[in-house]
Amino acid sequence: MSLEIGYGDQTLMRWPFSSWRIVETRPPKIRRVMAWDFIRRRPTHIVPIVAGHVQWLNSSVLRVTLRSARHLALTLTLTTIEPWHTVIEVQTEYPNALLEIVWQTPAAESWKGFGEHTHSIHPPARFDSWVEEGPVGLGRWSRWLKFLPFVPFPKGPYASYASVPLWLSSAGYSAWFESTEMIRWHLQSTWRRAQIWSHQTTLHVVAGKDPEQVMTRQFAVLQRPPQPPAWIFAPWNDSVQGQAEAQALSRFLRNKRIPSSAIWIEDWMGSQQNARRFWMRPLTHQPDQSLYPNFPALSHQLHSTGFKMLGYFCPEVTEGTPLYQQASKDHMLVQDASGLPVRIPILGIAHGELDLTHPNAQSWISTHLFEPARQLGFDGWMADFGEYLPVNAIMADKTTGWHTHNRYPLLWQQINRTFWDNARPSGDYTFFVRSAWVGTHRLAPVMWGGDSDTDFEEADGLPTVIPQVLSAQVAGFFYWATDIAGYMTFGLTKPSGRLLYWRWLQLAALLPVMRTHHGTARPRNWHFTKDEETLVVYTRYTRLHTALYPYFHHLAVQATQVGLPLVRPMYMVFPTDPVSWTLDQQFMLGSDLLVIPVTKRSSKQHRLYFPTGSWRCWWTNTIYTGPQWISAAIPDDRLPLYVRLGATLPLMEGVEIADEVMEGIVDSFIPIGQGPGTDLPHALEYLTLYMSCGDDPTTGEWALPSGGTLVWQYQPSAGSLCPMDDSIAMPVYATHLPKGTHSAVKVRLNPGTRCQFAAFEGAVALSLHGAVTPLTCIVRLWHDKKGDSRDGYSA
Repeated sequence: MSLEIGYGDQTLMRWPFSSWRIVETRPPKIRRVMAWDFIRRRPTHIVPIVAGHVQWLNSSVLRVTLRSARHLALTLTLTTIEPWHTVIEVQTEYPNALLEIVWQTPAAESWKGFGEHTHSIHPPARFDSWVEEGPVGLGRWSRWLKFLPFVPFPKGPYASYASVPLWLSSAGYSAWFESTEMIRWHLQSTWRRAQIWSHQTTLHVVAGKDPEQVMTRQFAVLQRPPQPPAWIFAPWNDSVQGQAEAQALSRFLRNKRIPSSAIWIEDWMGSQQNARRFWMRPLTHQPDQSLYPNFPALSHQLHSTGFKMLGYFCPEVTEGTPLYQQASKDHMLVQDASGLPVRIPILGIAHGELDLTHPNAQSWISTHLFEPARQLGFDGWMADFGEYLPVNAIMADKTTGWHTHNRYPLLWQQINRTFWDNARPSGDYTFFVRSAWVGTHRLAPVMWGGDSDTDFEEADGLPTVIPQVLSAQVAGFFYWATDIAGYMTFGLTKPSGRLLYWRWLQLAALLPVMRTHHGTARPRNWHFTKDEETLVVYTRYTRLHTALYPYFHHLAVQATQVGLPLVRPMYMVFPTDPVSWTLDQQFMLGSDLLVIPVTKRSSKQHRLYFPTGSWRCWWTNTIYTGPQWISAAIPDDRLPLYVRLGATLPLMEGVEIADEVMEGIVDSFIPIGQGPGTDLPHALEYLTLYMSCGDDPTTGEWALPSGGTLVWQYQPSAGSLCPMDDSIAMPVYATHLPKGTHSAVKVRLNPGTRCQFAAFEGAVALSLHGAVTPLTCIVRLWHDKKGDSRDGYSA
């Protein structure tokens, strides 16, 4: 007996019930190795399915009753919410049961997502939906040990801070389980099995004609992520080891005209450093008076020069600290079965875990942790950890660690969200997280990929970052960041070097959130001030990232209104291209920018895949036509970045410093009261459109950061309307901007008006809708008529 779930003429799922089982087990055996739990459950009785009965309860509810050889085994209730949305409830009466659900799939069907993973999950694969520390590499040995199924150390490539039971299928659907218990997956080429460690579960299935429609409908059900404040889209810089360091960094960034809107002070509660290593312990959640003697003064300086100030919190508290004693007195610590606080070792130091299910958790954490930090001037923080809750924990709400382990990140994020929503209803804050479950996208403004290794290795180094961000998008973690050059220098991993820093920087510049990090080997790691060449490269890519803000903003509006991610896997934009479903080292930013970062040490033969269409190199104006693979040597300072031919791209070039002369720099997205620099409110008076003028008409619209919508249209062969002004030069600072535009025109747009001007053998029309202030628009034009050629070396 089997059941098929379909949509239109598509078969989405096929369940062969004869392969389903209910497994009764003994209590689990748990072996802890450092930060990872190895969990086994031994079966005592396996109940196979032998018969079934189908009954329609009404026009939208189907009941399937499955029986074993002796009696009722389990029931499925399928409810059609919408023609494209089905909810399946599965439950059994067996005590201590695990449910084994089996799918039959075509070998070509691809499943994407499962939260955030450092490696694309391809059959054959075994992994758990269980939040925990991510994988840790073994330096140069990782490239060889990866061929064994049980390394990199210690749990293989699929351990994850955010391994959630949500996936997207090339068959035309997405699905997710509501269960918070562990789910153990076993994927083979033509069948897939999920072992759910519960006697009941609920599965949602959402269908659509293509991945974009599936994602749009998925987030209509799960809710769409709220739009973060503008300043998160400007680069962030980390600073540790004292107040003087933070003040010096803020002055350096402004004097050098390096864009930055936030300084993140991770060690505000104290840190230590020697010639080799930096570490931040104990976790007191109190300001360190020796390193930071005057937080109000530091906060004032940073805010007046256009920076937000970010800090650090986690739900662990070091044993023996005053806060630990207070939490113990107030019964705010997670307990074990004997009634004692659980002990969580982190880097060899014992910690307690805050019980986030306690009815007073929100008020206690706000009073003792968050509100004092806010009064010091913090605008947000890293809300770290969330994956360390022991399975033997007994929570205040009477649940155990088994039931609460995977929902603990949600509890932690909800407490952070509620605090900041109450403190700043305007939304002018952020916090960023590494652990997640289904629903994190509604709570956490920003997510980062956790503690990557500082190397080029395929275990947990630079090559794992793009698989991380692509898988994270499926679960709605749209505003995503990576530690530039990695964080963890562990065992055989070496500190970051210049080439690694440059390559990681290039990738990070095209992510929605761009953020530096010092790493555990801070005294030995590379940094953007290590040499003059690195400073030049760093400055260029921070300016590139900042110039893209109007594009990021428009994509963020789409994310909030429609549910589409800013970073898009290739298969989302090119779903009918089989190659696109195999690509995990390149991505689209929106639908018009193709990004193919170099993630290996050698760039002599970097492989690039150009999908259908024509693609203009950002740096050389060379045009490539797809679909095709090419191999090219990529200079160390070059990010392979391409604009879709025919696209119109909105960028921010700063302000006009003289008649027809743009500056090219925006230093901060926050008003700057002191020191040099241009801030966002000033820069938003201007917008630059890079527009292709070819043989085909094009039209579109952009949601403007300053409010309203800019509608543009290009019509070829419309005759000359007015001469174009070739005197409008590129900005004074332009090394980060696209090359090769042939001419430009500047127009002043008033709300509700339409402006039209000549463009080569056609015409461009612009109009401003829903805005309350005028906009100065500079249009830079590429001439893309047939037969037009481009010069330039390799990609």
